[in-house]
Amino acid sequence: MNRQQAYIIAGAANFRNQKIKDFQQAHDITAQLKRAVYESLPAARKIAKRFEATTPERTAFNVYSWIRQNFVYNREPASDQTAKTINRFLSEGFGDCKHFSTFSAAIFKALNMPVYFRVIDQTGRFNHIYTVLKYPGKVIIIDGVFHYFNSEPIYTRKKDLKI
Repeated sequence: MNRQQAYIIAGAANFRNQKIKDFQQAHDITAQLKRAVYESLPAARKIAKRFEATTPERTAFNVYSWIRQNFVYNREPASDQTAKTINRFLSEGFGDCKHFSTFSAAIFKALNMPVYFRVIDQTGRFNHIYTVLKYPGKVIIIDGVFHYFNSEPIYTRKKDLKI
């Protein structure tokens, strides 16, 4: 399944990207991203089974690989941060860490997996987000921006937010 096929299965995006606000804080951004995940669940349920594998690690790898193969990273300016449903993300084919995370979180949520947003501080403020799956004694990291599966960038602080 490629991005265009997923878009057809999931359904057309029926509204524009949601601008978060001009002077956003990490809390504002994550609240809007959680909203986008829940609004994305009907579409996510239509395609999620195609990523499912025999283990959580393999399922997570399937989602990570698919994001890396089908989307272009495009950083949004700090003054114009948006939240996208997965339908919109599929239709546009590009996004930043927020959009990669919303997509993967919606897929994992549709598969009833224990998904969290991890927000990290790399620069003195929280500036990057990705998803993690948390199991007893195990954390699986899915950062579509990062070049390696189940790896994360260096940070000074983190917050894990249940979705």
